[in-house]
Amino acid sequence: MDSAVIAAIISVLGAGFLAMLFFFMRGIRADLADVRAEIRALRGEMQAEFAAVRAEMRAEFAAVRGEMQAEFAAVRAEIQAVRTDVATLQQTVARHEGVLGQQGRPLGTATG
Repeated sequence: MDSAVIAAIISVLGAGFLAMLFFFMRGIRADLADVRAEIRALRGEMQAEFAAVRAEMRAEFAAVRGEMQAEFAAVRAEIQAVRTDVATLQQTVARHEGVLGQQGRPLGTATG
């Protein structure tokens, strides 16, 4: 074969190869652009989900905080009631000790 024909065949094959390479590279570029768009969409969805979870957690913490404050208030009220009962018992014991002390004096003086 003539060298010019061989050169023309190689040139056509080379040009075809470069055209196919360019075609595939454009396809890859388009796919990468699609992947970037999907990643952006997923990032947006994730941020929305995180915001929703964050809001839900804040609401739950607020509810738990309210329940705890109510329970602490109930415990404080019960402790105050116990203190009141103890103070009443102390007054009763002091009154009984006074009565016993008064009744015990005459007995002490009678035996003494």
